[in-house]
Amino acid sequence: MKTKISTLSVVIALGSLSGAAVAGPDWIEDGDAGSTLNTSQDITPVGPVQTIAGTLGGQDTEDVYKLVILDGDDIGGEVMFGLTLNQGEDMLFDPSLWLFDSEGFGVLGNDDDPILGGPDARLIAPSTDGVTLMLPPGIYFLAITESGNVPLSFRETPGLGEGVFEEIFFFEDANEVSGADGAGADNPLAAWSGGEGTAGGYGIEITPTPGGTALLAFAGVGLTRRRR
Repeated sequence: MKTKISTLSVVIALGSLSGAAVAGPDWIEDGDAGSTLNTSQDITPVGPVQTIAGTLGGQDTEDVYKLVILDGDDIGGEVMFGLTLNQGEDMLFDPSLWLFDSEGFGVLGNDDDPILGGPDARLIAPSTDGVTLMLPPGIYFLAITESGNVPLSFRETPGLGEGVFEEIFFFEDANEVSGADGAGADNPLAAWSGGEGTAGGYGIEITPTPGGTALLAFAGVGLTRRRR
């Protein structure tokens, strides 16, 4: 089990606001962001971005993005990731949000917003279960799925050439912001449990906040700025 400790705290939120204008570079999902570390959409070449937008639905049940979090001196305080869902094609679309480190080990996961409740998701460091404390600067993988589609790792059975898939996160309830404390926490992301394929659009906002004060802001799905 891995506990993250550093000087940079991060808030990641999935909100229900319809939109907000944000200055800075944007990343709009280019084709389909993949479901694994190797097929993730790599946005690190453009540096730190402020907004990400994309869609899920049908056979596309997970989107994973590779991104960079800079150190506190570069960003001037805490970082907030805000994510807003369009009602999309399916009014029942209910998202979950996940964060992994550069090697694919689980960091944070949430199904339902721990502050506002409801179907939206919010990731906060420290996690509400006390497993993940603060996040060091570096490379991370941010993933969105529909509720019930959870990340799995693979544990090989020594000498048998076989193994089992295990859940990386364990939740006492849907509102928990969980650190990696499931049976599969000691291994990196290898698969997903699967979803029903409900459809929805989303927009992620990544915003530095002044003076270490968490200021929640949200990005809408109708983003018009181009990828840098």
